Amino acid sequence: MRVRFGPFEFDSATRELVHQRAPVHLSPKAFDLLQVLIERRPALVTKTELQDLLWPDVVVVEANLGNAVAEVRKALGDDSKSPTFIFTVSRRGYRFAADVEVISADDLGRTHGSVRWWLQWKDAILPLSEGENVVGRHPESDVWLDASSVSRVHARVVIAGGRAAVEDRGSTNGTFVNGARVTSRHPLVDGSTVTFGSELAVFREWSDATAPATEPVRSSERAKRHS
Repeated sequence: MRVRFGPFEFDSATRELVHQRAPVHLSPKAFDLLQVLIERRPALVTKTELQDLLWPDVVVVEANLGNAVAEVRKALGDDSKSPTFIFTVSRRGYRFAADVEVISADDLGRTHGSVRWWLQWKDAILPLSEGENVVGRHPESDVWLDASSVSRVHARVVIAGGRAAVEDRGSTNGTFVNGARVTSRHPLVDGSTVTFGSELAVFREWSDATAPATEPVRSSERAKRHS
């Protein structure tokens, strides 16, 4: 997701907030908070929902959420008493109320070519799209893994500029690439094994340029199949 609002640009794939071409620093939790509010705009997001999304499987005090909201407001130059972007709904939660312009791939001058990505999990093929793909046990996840060792919001796979990476989202049981636990964003290549909790998946990337040719079926094999 890449959008403009006011003098800002927000890119969830690269995890960047930019003000008139200058990067604006946000802590990971504050960035995630801003992303949720933008994605849900203009709807109210309750405090309980935000706490579950930002601190999955962890009990935190409400002050942590208030601190994250204050950090976002400071970064945006927003006044809580006369807000432009982040509105407080008393005792309930927050909503993002500014006008947002979605920046399309055409606007960015991108060419995606004929490349596709997916996770192979058990017998399922789980497609991945350019941008951010949230992996979790919650049914509304972009990549839904219905398994007890997977957290509700477990990890995310980010695809940007033709490259893929995975990062853990504070899950209980961790995310692993080729057997090594992920502690920061980790690149993925075709064939990488990614384990979410105890659930093993394989990252796959298709490219017309490197795909093997179709093998012809010999007449003897075709005859056996139809006999």
